[in-house]
Amino acid sequence: MVSMRGALHAQRQPHPPRRSRRERRIEHTQQLQVRTTRRRRQVATRGGVILGFLAAMVVYPVMGTIAPYANAAEAIPGVVKGEAPTTATAILGAGPQFASSDLPLPTVDDSSAAILTANDVPVVSNLLPDCDPDFDPNMVNGQLRSDQLCQLWVSGEYMRPDAAMALAALNEQFKTEFGTDICIASSYRSLSQQYSTKATRGYLAATPGTSMHGLGLAVDFCRTHASGVYYAWLSRNAGTYGFWNPDWAKTTKYEPWHWEYMTYDAY
Repeated sequence: MVSMRGALHAQRQPHPPRRSRRERRIEHTQQLQVRTTRRRRQVATRGGVILGFLAAMVVYPVMGTIAPYANAAEAIPGVVKGEAPTTATAILGAGPQFASSDLPLPTVDDSSAAILTANDVPVVSNLLPDCDPDFDPNMVNGQLRSDQLCQLWVSGEYMRPDAAMALAALNEQFKTEFGTDICIASSYRSLSQQYSTKATRGYLAATPGTSMHGLGLAVDFCRTHASGVYYAWLSRNAGTYGFWNPDWAKTTKYEPWHWEYMTYDAY
């Protein structure tokens, strides 16, 4: 009997009406609008937090660079006691005064430093007492005369007078640091010497008549002084005396021992 009543009751319950596609689309659109509104509110809230953070981290510190103003309104220039100052006057006073900023000067690379200092190198004249700084600059590569060269502290090694005196000054600093002279393997080369070097070293050697050695402006240090702490020291200090290890000697042809004296007339 109970089961019959339950069945009759279930039959009496009305089924929910089936919605059309149009109604479902409308409902779906409304749900999207609600979600969009919620997202916009969230974005606005987050944006407000971010703006507040930027104000605290950027705007206030920037404003802090303005010269400090007095705490009391009466102490602000242009404010009369008993009269309300304008907002701008109360905050900034007579006018903003920004604190000065001492920015570091731009640095120069090794080659630029060498070019700038090569013609004004601190040289001690008695380092090479037989070297005459007045020389004839008109010279042919690989065919320099004896009066266009100065002998270095190593027998048989020569360079152009200005380069020789600069290298001697650099050597004095080197001796102060390491207690020994810079070891020199090669300096000025005559044309015949350059031909011989080209024959033995191939592409590593410059074409005879074009080498910086032929102008008395290049020096090859011994490999023992062209690596490790010695090379690091030269890289830091040689530019002060006008010498540099050219870029090609660090890339296409690896020659850390090859150093050149930078002058305007040679480049």
